[in-house]
Amino acid sequence: MRKLAHNLETLELGIKGIVSISPDFEQILISIDANLIPKAWSFAYFSLKPLSNWFGDLNRRYDFFREWATKGLGSRFHFWIGAFTYPTGFTTSLLQRFSRTTKGSNASIDKLEFDFLPVPKEPEEINEHPKEGAYISGLILDGAKWDPEKLCLVEPKVMELICPMPVLLFRPIVKRQKPPQNVYVCPCYYYPNRAGDVTKDSFMLNVDIKTGDHPPEFWVKRGTALLMSTV
Repeated sequence: MRKLAHNLETLELGIKGIVSISPDFEQILISIDANLIPKAWSFAYFSLKPLSNWFGDLNRRYDFFREWATKGLGSRFHFWIGAFTYPTGFTTSLLQRFSRTTKGSNASIDKLEFDFLPVPKEPEEINEHPKEGAYISGLILDGAKWDPEKLCLVEPKVMELICPMPVLLFRPIVKRQKPPQNVYVCPCYYYPNRAGDVTKDSFMLNVDIKTGDHPPEFWVKRGTALLMSTV
């Protein structure tokens, strides 16, 4: 945020003719005029949003981490997974913390996995931390819809392209001998461009979701996935 503020202050002085605008700052100005994220600011996190939407998203992310840093875990009972620049770093830390507990038995990370449990509460209704893992919010279903009564995937309505996913408890467990039945191993992506780019993979992790009336193959053919961001 400091770098962005400094860049904008320098640009303002340059536009007023008080300081000269370097080629780097000229590129920032061109990007702003085109409503694109300047390359010099892309270090913050990876996004496909236009600049006007990106600024609002950046402020929300900043507020999320500022509250967490200043008030501690007592103010944060669920975690907006899409706010992290590297979400897998957060999920790995959950596994590491669990491995040091009695249930984890000092197991290595590769011997642990997550059990994904839907939580029948809105994010703001959650007021305590789970015993293991963390409550994760902000995931979005692409190519399916969540049935809050049956607790499984269902077909979305016509023209209903994306649907919110409920809060999930990412609960670390020791790897099961047999995979769970009637679940779709749903890929979760950082943004809609599933292929990613040369600097950032879009795929983050797999999330097990109950399949409901359809077999897992049905959702595979649908290309059903979870997204951490819609644009």
